[in-house]
Amino acid sequence: MNDLRELVKIVTTRGQKNFPLLELKTKNPNKEVDLFHLIRTGQCESDHQAAALMYKTLPNDPRIKMLKSRLRKKLLNHLFFLDFTDQSLKISHRYEQKSLALLFQARTLMNEGESTISASLLRTALALAEEAEFTQIIIDCYQLLLENYSLSSSSTNFYKTKSTLAKYRALAALEQEAADLYYTSRLELNKSVVAKNKYLEKLKNVVQKLEALWTKTNSANIFDFYYKLSISLHELTGNFDEILKTTANIEKLLQKGKINKKRFDERYNKFINVYAYLRVKEYEKGLVAAASYVQVFNRSTNNWFAFMENYFLLAMHAGKYDQAAKLYGEVMRNTSYKKISRTAQERWSLYGTYLYFVNPSDEFIKQSNYRKLMGSVPEHSKDKQGFNVAILILQFMYFVRSQDTDALNYRIDSLKKYADRHLKHQLSKRNLLFFKLLVLLVKENLDYDQAKKKGEPLLHRLKNTPVPGDAYAEIEIMPYEHLWTLILKMLKDQ
Repeated sequence: MNDLRELVKIVTTRGQKNFPLLELKTKNPNKEVDLFHLIRTGQCESDHQAAALMYKTLPNDPRIKMLKSRLRKKLLNHLFFLDFTDQSLKISHRYEQKSLALLFQARTLMNEGESTISASLLRTALALAEEAEFTQIIIDCYQLLLENYSLSSSSTNFYKTKSTLAKYRALAALEQEAADLYYTSRLELNKSVVAKNKYLEKLKNVVQKLEALWTKTNSANIFDFYYKLSISLHELTGNFDEILKTTANIEKLLQKGKINKKRFDERYNKFINVYAYLRVKEYEKGLVAAASYVQVFNRSTNNWFAFMENYFLLAMHAGKYDQAAKLYGEVMRNTSYKKISRTAQERWSLYGTYLYFVNPSDEFIKQSNYRKLMGSVPEHSKDKQGFNVAILILQFMYFVRSQDTDALNYRIDSLKKYADRHLKHQLSKRNLLFFKLLVLLVKENLDYDQAKKKGEPLLHRLKNTPVPGDAYAEIEIMPYEHLWTLILKMLKDQ
């Protein structure tokens, strides 16, 4: 009871007069709770709306400013009581948050002169932090324990802790070196394609340095930096075979306990593994892997939708259009679809429309509306980078099917303008070659025999042109070779 009596005393002395949290379940809500519910339900999205709904006034009214301030403070207080048991979260987040909470509580108790309870909390926090290898939290715990032991004159514990703390400080210095390398690289990789190109040689050296630091320390923090940048390097250089080797090696290291499972996000390893299968054109293996991995992703998260994109594209590239239709339908029926970004929804709209061209089955039409899909396809622009070419090709195929030659002639001009502006880079060869095939179609007045005959040399060059690295490639929702076969079939049927 001694510890409880001490805690009651501290809470009684330091407790706030006003309740510092929102009382969301109260039968008599106040203005703060009212504003909270208005924001949560989407009824209040601007300062003007907030002022009008709460006080029938304008945003410069002192009352609405004070109300927003009180709500903000209470919402920040709620951050101390968030639920991190959700299985969709990284397991490391649970360890980190629990350790930080215990550390905060211990520091507060020490400030109140309570050393016994604080030492117990610090040892619990330390055990969690060490298990998940959060070096900085470990250092903070040992530093507070050092302070605690000095005040309680515990010499043995003091000097033992001091020695251990020195080792972790040395490790932290190496981890900081790794962090500086990692975040500098991430900054450079977020720049333009030209800037990324210039940084590639430096990136290779950074990855080598991180690998050496990881080998030296066996640190989970440094491994995370090394792993992510090595994947980025292979992506940017189009070396997807190496990604497959890396992900397979990671699985082995995890099984052997060489990588801390409390820190490593195994889901990303599975995600990038499936993506790599897509890029190396091992579609069957990729589909098998995707089918076995999909259950580890929570269906309500962005990660699930991102994973399903690769799964869907694998089916499309493998020519398994019935399977692709089922995957597309599964995505459309997911109640969380409306929560993903506008850009992601536009990509799925494109996927669905491409799927219609190759698989206009009754089952698929029940799942979606073709005209609605065509109507939702966005025009190409700077904010659609990554699938501008896919949009242009889709529109072109639509007018080929309807034999609208006027629209096709207009589209040819669009293709030429886009190619002149955006496809001059050496790694845009596949796009250029396919555009030339489309131009050829119009020149030959959609004549099947002539298009097939005169397109053979371009098709041969296309087949021998590899897909570029991810930093430069626009999306091929279907391989261009398959699209050309589909277009020729449309002409022949007509």
